Amino acid sequence: MLRIYLTNLGKYNEGYLIGEWVNLPVDADELEEVKARIGINAEYEEMFITDWESDVDGVSVGEYDNIDELNELAEELDKLDEYGLEIVAAFLSEGYDLEEALERREDVLFFSDCYDMEAVARVYCEETGLLDSIPENLRDYFDFAAFGRDMSFEGHFVFTSAGNCVEIL
Repeated sequence: MLRIYLTNLGKYNEGYLIGEWVNLPVDADELEEVKARIGINAEYEEMFITDWESDVDGVSVGEYDNIDELNELAEELDKLDEYGLEIVAAFLSEGYDLEEALERREDVLFFSDCYDMEAVARVYCEETGLLDSIPENLRDYFDFAAFGRDMSFEGHFVFTSAGNCVEIL
C-alpha cells in the first residue's frame, strides 16, 4: 500500500492546508476528482505531497515526486506477494531507491527462516547439496558458523524483520 497526502500549494502558501489522502495506484479520473476537491484549478495549478504512508519498510516519497511515476511504482508493489515486498524492503534498507528495488528484485537468493549466517550456511548447504558427498556420520563436524562467516565476506546479505535473509547478487 502506498498513500500520499496531496496538497494545494497555492493555498498552503496562503496559510491553509487544503489536501486529501490518495491511495495509489489511482486512476486518472479519480485523481482529477481529488484535484478538484482540493482546489487545483486555473488559479491554483500547483500541488505537492505533504505526507505519505507505505506498508513497505524504507519507501520514501518526496514533496514534488511525479504522481504518475509514483502511481506506476504503486501498481508494481500491488503485484508483489509478501516475499517480493520483503525483498524490495531489503533493497531499500541498503540505499536503493524504490524504482531500482523493483527492477532488481529478482537478482537475489532468498533464505527462509534464517536469523544469522550460520542458518544461511545450513540452508545453502542443504539446497545445493554441498555436503552430499560427505558421509552422513561426518557431516555433523562441518563448521556452519565459520562457513556462514566466510559467506558474509563474499556476499551481500540482508536480514529482514520477518526472520529471513536476502542475498543481493
